[in-house]
Amino acid sequence: MSKARCILWLEPTQATTLKRVLERADIELIGAGSPDSARIGQVASDLGCEPVDDLRHALASADTDLILLGSPARFADQAQDADLDGLKAAHARNVCVATLEPTPATVNGIGGTSFAEVLQTGALNELAHMMPMTRHTPMIDELCTVFETFAPIRSCAITIGMPNALGSLGARLFDAMDLIRSLIGIPDIIEAGYISPAAGRGLHPLPGQSLRDLHGEFTLNLRFSDGRCSTLFLTDQVGASMIRMTLMSTEGHIIANNDGFKWFNPVGEMIDSYNAPQANDADPTEIVLANQLIELCSGVGPKRAPIDYPSVLSMTHATLLSTRTGQGESPRAVEHLLLSM
Repeated sequence: MSKARCILWLEPTQATTLKRVLERADIELIGAGSPDSARIGQVASDLGCEPVDDLRHALASADTDLILLGSPARFADQAQDADLDGLKAAHARNVCVATLEPTPATVNGIGGTSFAEVLQTGALNELAHMMPMTRHTPMIDELCTVFETFAPIRSCAITIGMPNALGSLGARLFDAMDLIRSLIGIPDIIEAGYISPAAGRGLHPLPGQSLRDLHGEFTLNLRFSDGRCSTLFLTDQVGASMIRMTLMSTEGHIIANNDGFKWFNPVGEMIDSYNAPQANDADPTEIVLANQLIELCSGVGPKRAPIDYPSVLSMTHATLLSTRTGQGESPRAVEHLLLSM
């Protein structure tokens, strides 16, 4: 059986990491390009493949099985019909498009575009496969098997950190909101803070209206309509991936991380545990991404529920709005605005 072939669209700083992911997935790299047009030749040379200088042309006609968008930059940042047409053209030719960044990356301007339709019908999941790095881990899969007894979760604290070669802080926010929605649901109110790596005395840049090009840390407090709550800490400024979770319910508490989880009852006795497969010094998120790409290229869809894009995108943008207003913001209000345009 021949190897699946892939074209990468990425920033030069992602080259080493994404090449390693493709090698782990046994996918052949045949071409590479970059949003930084001046670096395309160098990126392709460093990766030992052909240069690709036009992403839309590659989507429409490149002879490949997979196009992996490590850094889409301005492509599908806004809800542009021309960008969606490119994704549809690739899908029509049975070319899978996977992306590390949310597509689209903003709720602004969706009304009146073709993106509005594919968002509401769920078809966007088939056109641009957003790679959820947390919900699709073996640890989370195994954790979900105990929720029939442990749930409902009363409160939780979650830390997610990954190197920015595996996606921006905006991608981590989207990833975290996808996870929270699956664990607890959609929060009633999100209160968020943001700090940029460039922040210093007298300088504190805030996010705009797009998830793209965000780096640094988010802290979030989430309140749900039934009184439950959650806290999150997110960053793309770490050298190795980390996931840490503490989940509370009437059945005790669960402590989880990259290595697995332990469930203790209210008096401290361990009820259940799980040890994740050893990564053999590989970054666990690289393994998760490689496994998702293998599934994607084989045509074997994951057994997990697809991303509810309108809800998750609305949760991320309530977060961005909260960092600017300094107030708690409602994801449902954002989603109502998104779907009513």
